[in-house]
Amino acid sequence: MKKPVLIFTQIRQVAGTLLLVASLALLQACGSDGKKESRTEDALEKTGDAISADTKDATEEAKEDLKEAGDKAKDKSEEMSADFKRERDEAVAKMQVQKEKLDAKIDELKAKADKQSDKAKAETERQKAKLEEERKELSADIDNAKNATADAWQDVKKGFKRAGRDIGDAFDKAGEKLKKE
Repeated sequence: MKKPVLIFTQIRQVAGTLLLVASLALLQACGSDGKKESRTEDALEKTGDAISADTKDATEEAKEDLKEAGDKAKDKSEEMSADFKRERDEAVAKMQVQKEKLDAKIDELKAKADKQSDKAKAETERQKAKLEEERKELSADIDNAKNATADAWQDVKKGFKRAGRDIGDAFDKAGEKLKKE
């Protein structure tokens, strides 16, 4: 009967050895890595570091995006400035043409007035005076246009459109009077 005791003893020794190995494995797994803080604190610290790194990256990206937006805004501003200058120069050139036409009409009225009767001459002189006033206003508008800033340009353009209609009406009326006579 010694054999069952022997087998039982051997089983106990093997079981004890297995328990010892399992205990050591668990101790190793749960043990610290030499730090005096827990694994949770270590994980929180690593998470904080990761968040700081992500924040730094996001801040850098935001700065780059802002710089790009600033560059685009600057480019658009320069483009608008160039458009404004081109538009202003075209408007001034058109007004100069209108002024030349106005001068020609005034000269034509002066020539006609010399050949007209006193009654017709008075009407022609009235039309000529009106055209000269329009010419004076147009000269002032040309000066305003040449010196207009981009901010004031929209207001100046509205004034030009109104003045252009007035000058066109004055031309039409003077032309009708000249044709009748």
